[in-house]
Amino acid sequence: MDRKWLLFPCGLVTGTGYLSTAVDTSFAFDRPLHSIGVLLLFSGLTILAYDAWTTPRRPSTLTNQYRLIPLDDGAGRAVTRDPSPTGPIGARARASDSRKRLILACLLLAIICSRLAVFWRVQRDDECTSPTALVLIPLVLALYHSTLSPSGCMVDFWPDHIFYVLSRGTSRYILPSLLLCVGSFMVSWRAGPLRSSFICPITTSAVTTIPRLQFFGTFLDCAAVLIIFWFVDQEALSNQDGPTESFDVSKLHVLGVTIIASSAALAVAGFIAFWAEPTNREWFLPLHYEYLRHLLRLVIVIPCMIICFFSTARINGVMSTSLLMCFSAAFTGVFWAFRTGVESTFPPKATAELVVYLLVLTVALGLYVLVDSKTENRLSSRAQFRLGRYQALLLILLLCIIWLGGFGYQFSRRRDLTNDHPIAILVKSADSAHERWLSRVKRSRTLLEAVRNYQDRYSRDPPPGFDKWYEFATSRDSAIIDDFDNIDLDLMPFSSLSAAELRKKTGVALAEGSQIGGIKIRGGKAGFVMNGNHTESWVMDGTIRMMENFVDFLPDMDIAINLDHTPRIGLPFSSLRQADSQRQIYPERGSINITVDFSPDRGSTWDDVPVDLQQSHGSLSPHSHPGFSSYGFLSCPPDSRARRESHWTKRNLCTSCAAPHSLGVFVSNWTTSADPCHQPDLSHLHGFYLGSTAHAITHDLIPVFSQSRAQGFADIRFPSPWNYMDKEKYSFDEKHPDPPFIKKENILFWRGADTEATSTDTSNHPWRGMLRQRLVHLTNYETNSHAILLPTRRGTFAYHLDRPRTIMDELSTTVDIRFTNISNCGMADCAAQMSEFGVMPDIDFRQHWRYKFLFDTDGAGPSGRFIPFLRSNSVVFKSSLFREWYDGRLAAWKHFVPVDLRLHDLFSSLAYFGGYGLNEGSKVTMEAKEKAAEKITRESKVWSEKVLRKEDMEIYLFRLLLEWGRLTDDRRVELGFRMPHKKGAGGKGS
Repeated sequence: MDRKWLLFPCGLVTGTGYLSTAVDTSFAFDRPLHSIGVLLLFSGLTILAYDAWTTPRRPSTLTNQYRLIPLDDGAGRAVTRDPSPTGPIGARARASDSRKRLILACLLLAIICSRLAVFWRVQRDDECTSPTALVLIPLVLALYHSTLSPSGCMVDFWPDHIFYVLSRGTSRYILPSLLLCVGSFMVSWRAGPLRSSFICPITTSAVTTIPRLQFFGTFLDCAAVLIIFWFVDQEALSNQDGPTESFDVSKLHVLGVTIIASSAALAVAGFIAFWAEPTNREWFLPLHYEYLRHLLRLVIVIPCMIICFFSTARINGVMSTSLLMCFSAAFTGVFWAFRTGVESTFPPKATAELVVYLLVLTVALGLYVLVDSKTENRLSSRAQFRLGRYQALLLILLLCIIWLGGFGYQFSRRRDLTNDHPIAILVKSADSAHERWLSRVKRSRTLLEAVRNYQDRYSRDPPPGFDKWYEFATSRDSAIIDDFDNIDLDLMPFSSLSAAELRKKTGVALAEGSQIGGIKIRGGKAGFVMNGNHTESWVMDGTIRMMENFVDFLPDMDIAINLDHTPRIGLPFSSLRQADSQRQIYPERGSINITVDFSPDRGSTWDDVPVDLQQSHGSLSPHSHPGFSSYGFLSCPPDSRARRESHWTKRNLCTSCAAPHSLGVFVSNWTTSADPCHQPDLSHLHGFYLGSTAHAITHDLIPVFSQSRAQGFADIRFPSPWNYMDKEKYSFDEKHPDPPFIKKENILFWRGADTEATSTDTSNHPWRGMLRQRLVHLTNYETNSHAILLPTRRGTFAYHLDRPRTIMDELSTTVDIRFTNISNCGMADCAAQMSEFGVMPDIDFRQHWRYKFLFDTDGAGPSGRFIPFLRSNSVVFKSSLFREWYDGRLAAWKHFVPVDLRLHDLFSSLAYFGGYGLNEGSKVTMEAKEKAAEKITRESKVWSEKVLRKEDMEIYLFRLLLEWGRLTDDRRVELGFRMPHKKGAGGKGS
């Protein structure tokens, strides 16, 4: 046999392995029905092309045709010659066969269409799905194969008969298929991905309906596979039923046409849905580059796999080739399970169980190789199975690799176990990192030191007025003088634009931007202009009040203030890279030795905002809600994971997405924990990406000042007027005291409304993925198992899986997290959320001080409670996508407890600080680390009172506006505050 034939089974194995790992992260399934329709079309065309390529040309003038009859079809059953094609018997046989093909083709078309409908319904609520039963398909195929016509070889001795049934007859594939199904099911059930916190509502029928639909879908899959098996059996692939007259068609031809017809039916249904429901059009039309790229991959891979399957089946038989695909998928799955979590102890994997399942699959593979090595249709008294030399060596090598990989994985897992709890490591690391940060940003003692530190840090001279700012900061006892890296980071992209461009873009934003307020500073006085009627005028009032104490020292300027709670400037990666490459380069220090002040005629250079402030619906006008593909990963590098993968399965927890910023289950890098570039699953885990509200977000580099921003956005952050105006203030009295941490109630507490985003899409139910809703559901109604890190008898720590209700019963800390209002939604979604969550009465804000642990999370933007919480005697648990002006001043694990946006670490953190299993009869116990918690409380209170005061907000804004003043001055390269030379200074300039 030509060794080139091996390319086909190798290609089939490779393609199966690729699909097994790539489908769950393919952008092609962002639009699943689009993709399935295209793939069905190309699959049908591939089958037709293969049939046309392999069908021999037969002279139509011959009335009597003869063909070779193989003794065995390669699938273990004898082949008999069909009736002669001539005469009335042959005509009746052809007519009967044609009717059978037509009936089965129509049935297959109906099954495919029904399966697509089931898939569409299940996909809408895939967070409610259970482990798939598709692993049963190999066993179903083997059972069907065993019912085919036997070889006619009978044995009388019953041991020989059993041996024949298990190893030589048409039933010889049953035992390998059974073991394959058992091993695959156990791997998917016991070693499958953990469940995410995405909500499967317990008050809807989806909890029971979706698993039933899954089972029905599996039934349809089996029926479709059996019909396809009939169409592509060995006789069809060998073209023994090929046409003898011009009006006959082959089985493969009928199959190809049927699959193309199913694609056409899906296209017709989509066309009707497109025109019948206008809301569907937004979902149908946007096809981004990543989607098309991944769809193209599948369009190439799947037709190639079809060709490889047919070519392999022509030699090995259809049943044998089908099992080859199934084994490829099964071993890919088990090795993928071994691979996941090798670098750390999370996610938890039952290593011993995985080795057992690997053993089962290996035995099944060995049986498959043995029973498939002999296909002749005869029986000896004792069959002698003889593998070829190279095949035997290959099998031995494969088994060695499997077992070495399994034991190596088990060793790596044992090596990762330590006696130290990860939180203890993170707390110690946070203390060290904060001390290093303090040493780098040490407070300058004199103006000269401040100027030199500024020059060393930012490679330019300070802006004019820096001496006034320094006096302002020191008079208010600022703990930070030198570190204002956030200002430099935020303004860097805008330095790529000229001062005239910045002034013009500011004027455009004020004139046509929705939810944009303007502040004009002229002659040391600030006033504001509002673009239309707004309910957020407090933002402008608070900002002007914040600058009252230093506005006299500011140059004339205009400022565009974002009145929305969410950021507005989402820049593509190419724009960010271009801005970075074109940023302003300032002259070397010492090239100019005198202070150059702001231009005296600055006020006249700013464009006047029209009096009527008519909006022209420009780039900052509402146009769409911020989908993840439009504004989430757009700023990420092309090789980032978010640009390469789509985590479209809402059911599964993407542990590999959290791994880059985590130590086990815990957040180890607070900054990168909000970076979407390595976290494609954030697309359905936060209201900012899920909300139905139209947001005015632009891809243009427009200077807009916002209270916060998400990763990838270019808004200029400034201190929130919400905190400055004490909208939620830390205060206490006799009725609402703030006792010491040790005397507080051992409760994790949160109350709030559904303000994260608006949910009006009743088909996708975006509220199910929003952070606040997931938090309330996880701590009150979640029924799926979650992981928690607990001590073991060996003195180490390991993850245990249990239901949240069981976990919370064992936690020493009570969890009290509920909604107080649900109104940010449409009618149907509001009713669904009210039914799922219910609401509790509002409370006095000062009631929070009763509890040891307070949870803080995003609303429409960043929470305004965080600073008051830090000043209390409670430990703050925080989960947030947004970053504010003080980012970098606070250290996670030193001043607050970070919680991942997936919330999968919440119970483990709470068990560490609050205790676990201290009730009688508990099998696992963990003492509460109250001293560690009290230390965090003390550190956060003291530090926030030093660096997060109102005075610190004023100091930050003052310096920010001086830098903004320099950027918008036509002489910005020359501008700068410079210390005069002093005699006796050794000739050194500043």
